[in-house]
Amino acid sequence: MTPSEQWSLLELWERARDGRADEEEEAKLNALIQADPEARRFLAQAALMDAQLRDLDEEAFLTNHASTVQPAASRFRSWQWHTLTAIAASIVAAGAVWLLNDTPAPVATLAKARSCKWGNSALPTMEGALLPPGMLELVEGMATLKFKSGAEVILEAPVTLEVLSSMECRVRKGTVVADVPTQAKGFTIHTPQTKVVDWGTRFGVSAGEDGKCLVHVIEGLVEVQRNGETKTKELRAGQRVDYGGFLASAVNPDADRDDQPESGRWLPDAIRDLGDGWQAVTTAFGEGRDSWIQSNPTIQVSGHESFLRVKHSSLDTKLDRKAYMAFDLSRFKGSRIAEAEFVIQVEPSDLGFASLVPDAVFTVHALTDETQDQWDEAKLSWSKAPAHDDKPEHRAAPISTQSVRVGQFVMPQGTTRGSFSIKGEALASVLRQDSNGIVTLILCRETDETARNGLAHAFSSRENTHNSPPTLRLRLESR
Repeated sequence: MTPSEQWSLLELWERARDGRADEEEEAKLNALIQADPEARRFLAQAALMDAQLRDLDEEAFLTNHASTVQPAASRFRSWQWHTLTAIAASIVAAGAVWLLNDTPAPVATLAKARSCKWGNSALPTMEGALLPPGMLELVEGMATLKFKSGAEVILEAPVTLEVLSSMECRVRKGTVVADVPTQAKGFTIHTPQTKVVDWGTRFGVSAGEDGKCLVHVIEGLVEVQRNGETKTKELRAGQRVDYGGFLASAVNPDADRDDQPESGRWLPDAIRDLGDGWQAVTTAFGEGRDSWIQSNPTIQVSGHESFLRVKHSSLDTKLDRKAYMAFDLSRFKGSRIAEAEFVIQVEPSDLGFASLVPDAVFTVHALTDETQDQWDEAKLSWSKAPAHDDKPEHRAAPISTQSVRVGQFVMPQGTTRGSFSIKGEALASVLRQDSNGIVTLILCRETDETARNGLAHAFSSRENTHNSPPTLRLRLESR
């Protein structure tokens, strides 16, 4: 059996065991296990592991199934594998596929799972699954847990969360947003060193395994208790508390980049030949560069960060951001570009909450005023950037008389990994018209946030140590 087939079988078995399988699913499971010895062995092993963890009363189990089980030793874990296989086969064939009926009662439901990839989760990860206490690790995407108390917790990947009860959970690392109705007042979120008690509100929590923690209240009131502190903090709408500099490290994780180990990713120092006439050039080549600007004048962007921030917010005039990327095309002088594609990689942001931004539309613009192509990463700012001024219409788009729109892409809500691209004649035409060997692209987000503190999207820059920098793929016409 493949891992995918094993996982599907286990999910089906768990549904039947929990009483959630319909007649068709039960019939499918019974037929499969009666006909497939490998499936019987797999379920027998699953039953053994579950029984060992729960230390079932094996004597009662044997008494209840005396007609189908051979004599066995007094301790469950000493049974031979062939006996376990016979037990699983006989019980399933009899229609009693729920081997263990003392499973802890569910305390939550996996209400939504959008574009999710799961890691080492101990709980079911199918949308609609009932969840007893246990661990969930979300690697990509966004998922919503509906607790029996009425509280909803949105997991924003990457995040590891432990379901504790209908009134509490623990964030081991990552970000969640909680929406707690009146009937669930007192719902509690734990982090490695912090406890957040809700009193009917909406709030976000970001936590690190090292104890760093950021709590931000969107609506209502929460109480925060930090390990080692005798007094609790009350936070109301718009207020936040940052323990250990979590926000500072998220804003600029590369502040001490000179002390960081050597990059683990190969950065190309030449044009890459992709075959079939295609070439690739990144912002790491030649005179290429990349950086971003923010409308908050107190934020200093050095141009050496490992990410490019992009955001649009009509709710806070200090949070708009645009990304700038320059590509050195000097090596293509004399060649005609037939096709072109721009590719950029998404990074986990750690700034803001993904649940407050719907599917986001990003637009890509090319600078047409070539006199502005020689911008400096270190000096780029909101007050000094190509095709930009502080007018409201230019907060999420460049000046149209100095640039041209060459494409757009849509990023689904909650996306934290992957690549996005634009391709077409509009981009290729701009590149063909270049006369100075440098092309500047500007990335903006058209989509607004639905509430303050929405996600600031992040993309890998040329300084990123584990992901590819912004890339242009070009197909040259044969001579």
